[in-house]
Amino acid sequence: MKKNIPLYLNILTVFTILMCTIALCIIAYGYIQNSRIAIFSAQQLVKQTGAAIGERTQSIFDSAFMTVNTYVGFNEIEEKPSLHSHPMSNAFFKCLQEHNDFTSIFIGFADGDFFLISSLRNREKMKKEKNIPANAAWYTQTLGHLPSGRRYELTRYMDKGFVTVGSNSDSNPSYDPRIREWYRSAKITDKAVLSDIYMFALSGEPGLTVSRRFDGPVPGVIGVDISLANLSIFMKKELVGKNSEIMIFEKSGDLYGYHDMEKMRSSIYSKANSKLDRPKVTGLKNPVLDSLVLNQQKHPGKTIHIQQLNVDGEKYISLVDPLPSEYGKKLFVAITVPEAFFTKPIAEIGTRALFVSLGILILFLPLIHLVARKLSKPLIELTRSVDNIRQFKLNKKVDIKSRIVEVRDLSEATETMRSTLNSFGKYIPRPLVQSMLVNNIVPRLGGERKKLTFLFSDIKDFTSISETMPPEKLTETITGYLKCMSRVILDNNGTIDKYIGDAIMAFWNAPVDDRQHARNGCLAALSFRDALTKFNANCRAHNEPEMLTRLGLHTGEAVVGNIGSSDRMSYTAIGAAVNLASRLEGLNKHLGTDILVSESTKLLAGDRFMFRFAGRVMPKGTAHSCGVYELLGTCPDSTEEYARFAVRPQDKTKVLQWEKALEALLARDFNQAEKLLINHLDTNGPDRLADYYLKLTREFLAHPPKKDWQGEIRFNVK
Repeated sequence: MKKNIPLYLNILTVFTILMCTIALCIIAYGYIQNSRIAIFSAQQLVKQTGAAIGERTQSIFDSAFMTVNTYVGFNEIEEKPSLHSHPMSNAFFKCLQEHNDFTSIFIGFADGDFFLISSLRNREKMKKEKNIPANAAWYTQTLGHLPSGRRYELTRYMDKGFVTVGSNSDSNPSYDPRIREWYRSAKITDKAVLSDIYMFALSGEPGLTVSRRFDGPVPGVIGVDISLANLSIFMKKELVGKNSEIMIFEKSGDLYGYHDMEKMRSSIYSKANSKLDRPKVTGLKNPVLDSLVLNQQKHPGKTIHIQQLNVDGEKYISLVDPLPSEYGKKLFVAITVPEAFFTKPIAEIGTRALFVSLGILILFLPLIHLVARKLSKPLIELTRSVDNIRQFKLNKKVDIKSRIVEVRDLSEATETMRSTLNSFGKYIPRPLVQSMLVNNIVPRLGGERKKLTFLFSDIKDFTSISETMPPEKLTETITGYLKCMSRVILDNNGTIDKYIGDAIMAFWNAPVDDRQHARNGCLAALSFRDALTKFNANCRAHNEPEMLTRLGLHTGEAVVGNIGSSDRMSYTAIGAAVNLASRLEGLNKHLGTDILVSESTKLLAGDRFMFRFAGRVMPKGTAHSCGVYELLGTCPDSTEEYARFAVRPQDKTKVLQWEKALEALLARDFNQAEKLLINHLDTNGPDRLADYYLKLTREFLAHPPKKDWQGEIRFNVK
């Protein structure tokens, strides 16, 4: 048998599980996302570091290649050195001063002669080991032949001012440049070549030589020694983090650069049948770098950038980026960084957050238990009440107290249902009430009497326009027009009642109550005017007829609701106020106005709008006259949503002039009215409403109205 669990225990259990799940998900998601971001950032950092090292290495190599390529073009390069100098000495000294990465520049000749200039800066340890004067900054070495054919070697040490501070000589030198790798490799080509890494004879440190052959009476080779010490220092500064590695290597496993010069020296590996000693990656005894080189050797044709390495169960972010091949070597910049360096702090934070979350949850369990009991008690009571209603036990009132809004609302709704069913039960058999309870409520016909603001719009000469356009184009244009104008009405809280051809009927204050319905109707009319201006500009741009539109607004009482039959009904409004709004729209074409507003609408709209009195009229089909006003815009000093419809200050002056003219007309002072209207037109330019009243004034001058005339104008046409 399935066991039922009390609601409060369900709430407590679900809440605890939910909180634990949310905490775990948030922490897991945060860890995953932050780890991804950290790894992505690490990859970008590794790429930037690799690019920096690559650029630095290329800069050193390019400078060396450019130096030897430049010097072989000098005629002086072919000359033999004297005992202490060479014609190119000054150029060599200057070059070494400008390039800190160059240690020596030298010339080796085909007959075994040799001339070298070497910089001793930052080589204090070597000077001490070789017994070189402490203040020596330069070292020159000359190998030549005496007239007797015997070879000699002269070594000279100079300070920063090029003053000799020491010298040595040897009458039987063993050094022969012709057997050195840099000489042999350059001798067989006419291009500059980069040597394999080897140990410099003087300093015993690993380095490279860029050399190039030159022709002359005695051909030879010029070379530039590149020390890897400065490159090693640069690499050390670029280390990404703890346990990261940076190196430059050749595919064969030769090590051309490493961030730790001492370890690089200790990595020297002697080939079995060669006197050439060179650093090897395997000599570093680093399994991560060994794996990196092995992986590169397995994929010789693949250019590898960012990759992931798995060594001894630990993941590493690695970069292998090739250097340009024009150096004659297949060299690569390699960087490795343990992923844990970036992700471990994130995991530690996540673990701490998990324990803190669990601790907080445990502390709050008693409170959760109390809240669960409080929540469940009113719900249990509601369940009993609903069960009573289901059994039609409707005598007991549902009155459940709770501070929770939803529970209180549910209690009130349940009580409403109980009382409603109880009321129906007094008039309708209970089985019928039960049937109604499970069926949808059918809307009833009828409405309510409310004060509404109505708007009618109509396009001027639409019939003529429709005769000039194909039906398809007319449909497209009027659809765009109605869509544009309808949006204006809806944006101003209006309700669109219906479309009558090109006309629109809309109203405010139903079905949703709107205390500012007259104001919103006027704002909609002004927005309508602005939208129409843009719409007609587009029509002109496409050589289409403009949709000049007249608007009428009136506020009055009407019945609004579901009107029609039981088969088909419509939410609409009916009444004399609706008809008057329609008539006002039609009066625009007689008065020459665009927006006519009834007096009732003007009074309710407020004093933010600028109106112009257009007289008292009795439209066709009405029994009483009413004041009508032309809606011009909003007052000049308007702010907020009224500001965009504000009229100019001078327009307010025009309205005052106009009202004086109309006051004279209504006071039956037709001569004065004629003068004021003519002056108004002369001062302010064309005005169709003024033209209408000037014509009417002149008619009254010729045929005055009856003595009981109160200023109203009767219209017998729409």
